[in-house]
Amino acid sequence: MFPRLIRTKLLFILPLPLFLPTLKFSSHTQRLIHQEKFLTKEAFTKLLKSCASNSFQLKQIHGLLVTSGLSIKNGLITHLLTNFIALGDLSYARQLFDEMHKPRTFLWNTLIRGYVRNDLHNEAASIYKQMHLLGVRPDAFTFPFVIKACTELIELRAAGSTAHAQVVKYGLDFVAEVRTELMIMYVKLGELGFADFLFRTMVEKDLVAWNAFIAACAQNGCGIKALSLFREMGSSGIQPDAVTLVSALSACGQLGCSDIGEEVYDIAREEGIDCNIIVDNARLDMHVKCGNIEVATKLFDEIRHRNIISWSTMIVGYAINGESGKALSLFSRMQRDGLRPNHVTYLGVLSACSHAGLVSQGWRYFNRMSQSNDDNIKPRIEHYACMVDLLGRSGRLEEAYNFIRAMPIEPDSGVWGALLGACAKIQNLELGQLAADRLFELAPDVASYHVLMSNMYASAGRWDFVNKLRQRMRKKGVRKIAAYSSVEFNGDFHVFYGGDRSHPQSEIIYEKLDSLFKQMKSMGYNSKTNSVYHDVELEEKEVMLSTHSEKLAIAFALINVGPEHPIRVVKNLRICDDCHTFSKFVSKISLRDIIMRDKIRFHHFRNGVCSCKDFW
Repeated sequence: MFPRLIRTKLLFILPLPLFLPTLKFSSHTQRLIHQEKFLTKEAFTKLLKSCASNSFQLKQIHGLLVTSGLSIKNGLITHLLTNFIALGDLSYARQLFDEMHKPRTFLWNTLIRGYVRNDLHNEAASIYKQMHLLGVRPDAFTFPFVIKACTELIELRAAGSTAHAQVVKYGLDFVAEVRTELMIMYVKLGELGFADFLFRTMVEKDLVAWNAFIAACAQNGCGIKALSLFREMGSSGIQPDAVTLVSALSACGQLGCSDIGEEVYDIAREEGIDCNIIVDNARLDMHVKCGNIEVATKLFDEIRHRNIISWSTMIVGYAINGESGKALSLFSRMQRDGLRPNHVTYLGVLSACSHAGLVSQGWRYFNRMSQSNDDNIKPRIEHYACMVDLLGRSGRLEEAYNFIRAMPIEPDSGVWGALLGACAKIQNLELGQLAADRLFELAPDVASYHVLMSNMYASAGRWDFVNKLRQRMRKKGVRKIAAYSSVEFNGDFHVFYGGDRSHPQSEIIYEKLDSLFKQMKSMGYNSKTNSVYHDVELEEKEVMLSTHSEKLAIAFALINVGPEHPIRVVKNLRICDDCHTFSKFVSKISLRDIIMRDKIRFHHFRNGVCSCKDFW
C-alpha cells in the first residue's frame, strides 16, 4: 500500500472512470462523468449540479470526494450541504457540517435556515448556541431565522429576548429583516406595545414592512390592531397589494365585521386586484368566519376559477355553521368535478360529521384516508383529534379512548384535549382525569385544560379537588383566560366582560337585560345554574349567570343595531348552556336573528331555535 499522502496525490491524477464501477447514475450523468478525464473541482461541481435532486447519488458523490481527497475543499462540501438541506435531509447535512474545518458564518446560517424551514426549531436554536460558544460572529442573515425559531416554540420564547439583546450587541437592530422578525416575535408574545415601538423606529417603512406587521397581527389574534395599521398605511400614502388585502380581510373575519371587510374589498376593486383568486378566497373565508353562509355560497358560485382552497373554505364554512349536509354534498360535487381534496378538505368533512354526530360517515371518510386511496393523503394529527371529537361528542368515550391507544402516531394535546372536552360534556370523571393527567404533562401552561377539569369536579360537587387544582394553577402561574364577547357597531368594537359596567351605555344595557329576563321567565325560562362552577348559593349563581359577557353584548346590540341587521356576537370561549338558552329566547322575543361565534363553531339563533340543534 502507498503511504496515505502519496496515495492521495495519485488519486488526484488517476482517470475519473476508474472510481465509478459501482455508482449508479442516470444516463445523462454518466455521459457527463465520462466527458471528464480527471478528478477536479470543476468536474465535481458539474456532477453536483446534475444530481442535485437525488439524495442517493449525492451520497455517492460524497464518498467519491472523500476517496479523492477533495473533501478538504469546503466549497464542494458547501455545495453538497446546501443540496441535502434543500432535499430536507437535515441529518446527513448535519453530519457533513460537523466534519467541516472551521465553517464560515454563511454555512452556520445555511444550517440554521434549513432547520427552521423544516420546523426543527429546537435544533436551530441549539446550533446557534453552539455557534455562539465557539465565538463565530453572527451576521444579518443569522438572526432572522434564529428569532423565527424562538418565536415558533413556546419553550424557546424566553431565548428570543436573549437573541434580541445580541442583535443590539452586534449593531444589527436596524437591519430591516431582523427588525421584522423581532416585531413578529413580540406580536406572538402578546407584547404589541414593544412590537409597535420597533415598527415606529424603522427608518423606512416600505410596503414589505407594513405587510409584515399587519400579517403578524392578523395571524396572531390581534385583528383590531391589524385593521388600525391597515388604515394608517392608507393614510401614509402607501398603496396596498394583494398580500395587504388578504391580511386585512383575515382580520375582518377574525373580528366578525363583514361590513368593514367589504370596504376592504372595495379597495381591491379600486386597485384592480379584485379578480385575484387569493383575494377572492380571502373574501370568501371572511364571510364564512362572519357567519354569512348565504353570502359565502353566492360568492363561491361566482368565483370563475375556483381552486382547492375555494372548495375547502366552503366545505369548512358549511361545517362550522351547522350545515353538515351541505358540506358533505359539496365534497361529493367537488370530487365529481375531478378535484383532489387536500388535508384541509378532509378536516372540513370530518368536522361536518363531528358537528352533526354522523359517526358512521366520519369513519368512512377517515378510513378512506387511512387506506390507500386515489387522493394519496394520510391522516395527520388534527384528523385523529377530529375523530376523537366525533366519537366523544356522540357519547362513545371508550371507543374514543381505544382509538387514541391504537394511533400509529403519538397523540398530542389536541387529541387528549378533544377527549377531555367530551368527558366534560358527559361528566365522565375517571376518563377525564386520565386525559387531564396527559395534558398536564404535554401542555402544563394551557389554562383551558385545568379549567375544564376543575369544572368537572365542581359539577360533581368535589370542591376539595377544585380547590387543589386552583392552588396548583396559582403555584405554576397558570392564569385562566378571561371570557369576553365583542360586537362591531359603526366601525368600532365594543368588548364586554362578565359583570362589566365600564361601557358608557351600561345603565341602559342592564335595564334592557332586566326587561328581557322578565319576558323570558313569563315564557318558562329557568337559569341553568349548573353552568356556574363556584361553591356559592343558588341566588348568587343566578346573578353571576345574568351578567355573562354574551348577554351584555346581545343587550347592547338590541339597543344599537337596527332591526334590518342581524345581531353578531363573537365570543372568545365556548358559549355556556345558560347563554345558549338565553339567546334562543331572545331571538324569539325580539324577532331578531342572532349569530354567535364561539371558540368551537357558529350558532345561528332564529325564532327560538339554534342551528346546532343543541348538539355542540
